[in-house]
Amino acid sequence: MADFLRILPRVIESEGGYKLHKVSGDKGGWTFAGIARNYHKDWAGWSLVDAGKGCSAECKALVEDFYREKFWAPVRGDEIESLAVAEAIFDFGMNTSPSRSIIFAQYCLDCTPDGHLGPVTLAVFNVLKQGSIEEELFLSQFALMRIGYRCKRCDDAAVNKKFLHGWTERDVRVVDSVLNVTGFFGLNKR
Repeated sequence: MADFLRILPRVIESEGGYKLHKVSGDKGGWTFAGIARNYHKDWAGWSLVDAGKGCSAECKALVEDFYREKFWAPVRGDEIESLAVAEAIFDFGMNTSPSRSIIFAQYCLDCTPDGHLGPVTLAVFNVLKQGSIEEELFLSQFALMRIGYRCKRCDDAAVNKKFLHGWTERDVRVVDSVLNVTGFFGLNKR
């Protein structure tokens, strides 16, 4: 089964680490470890971040709890056998929504795209064994769908164009974890 604690550090790194920052034009406003204050005002960790204790073990535990509850549990990451598949679905879900990520994955796997990870979709996911050609094909198709979605977001709102490079690098990195294609895309290893 996929291990949340192996995936979370890569997500936090993609989100800029355990730092408070604000990007001009980002509707999320002030963001810490990928948690946007404008969208998650009630997150318990804000008091620690505001007190300068964002790197404390307590705050990091709250970040872990947040991602596990809001994004990992809804995509049933603990029940997906392939670490790369679980990471891809979780990672995109935390950037968009778990249901949107599941819908995109369901399209890739020719399942009914309802946005719910029920027993049928889960069974299809678990046919994608680590290192199999089916897993590689799924991850490649899923990455292309993710990139297409990101490009559409940029077409719909020009302010998003500043995020496109980072988003697509993230989408390709998920495929790279299985295919080792970083050199092909010209990305630097992290």
